Amino acid sequence: MNEENNKDKQNEKKGFWGEVLDWLISISVAVLAVAVINMFLFVQVKVDGSSMFPTLHDGDRLFAGRFLYTPKQGDIIVLEPYLEEGTVKGKLMFGRTLYIKRVVAVGGQTVDIRPDGVYIDDKLYNEEYIGSDVHTYVGTLEMPVTIPEGSIFVMGDNREHSRDSRDATVGIVRCDQVVGKAGFRIFPFKDFGIVK
Repeated sequence: MNEENNKDKQNEKKGFWGEVLDWLISISVAVLAVAVINMFLFVQVKVDGSSMFPTLHDGDRLFAGRFLYTPKQGDIIVLEPYLEEGTVKGKLMFGRTLYIKRVVAVGGQTVDIRPDGVYIDDKLYNEEYIGSDVHTYVGTLEMPVTIPEGSIFVMGDNREHSRDSRDATVGIVRCDQVVGKAGFRIFPFKDFGIVK
């Protein structure tokens, strides 16, 4: 009888530690999966401020796609404004400043800001996403500027309240500073869906 009790107690101990081990393995796999998804596929970002108003609002939460993404004119992107050349990305989000901006020009294009609007390659750029009463000021970056290959020129939709490529401290953005394309809004729920 004592032997049976001892075996039952040993099975209970093995059962408890086996269950703890199962939980630890499950949690480790989940954390690893989230890290891989965050590093290579998607990143979740929160809009902080009004620089993309009226397209995006302070507090909106978005998913930005990272997988095989190449920036295109008109895309809303997430970027690291002060990433030094040669820095390895991957420590995403923890203590880093990320900007959400719109790609206005890509490598090889020339940007000029004139009193009546933004010109790309000497043609007035149609920007239906900003209000007709919005004034796009020049900033501290010398204009006109030709964007080098592998780089982009970005601006916020709320031109009067956006720190972007017009500011020499941000300047032309290298494509390796781009974290991903803002593709899907997950909060607030009333605006849930694809970001346009």
